[in-house]
Amino acid sequence: MSDAQTNPFDDENHAFLVLVNAKRQYSLWPDITVVPKGWRTVLGPKSRADCVQWLEQNWQDIRPLALNA
Repeated sequence: MSDAQTNPFDDENHAFLVLVNAKRQYSLWPDITVVPKGWRTVLGPKSRADCVQWLEQNWQDIRPLALNA
């Protein structure tokens, strides 16, 4: 049996957040980690699947805000 730790970004057993920054870029973020400076929560904590679904429905253009003119 391996003692390898699971990456919290891949562990579906944890709750997740959807974050956004000032450039309107989004990030899927595990709720067990600190939200980085410059980012704010727009959804969550929810299941990873719920957050991915929200991102798929709400983040149609992955370009930063400055390029989305």
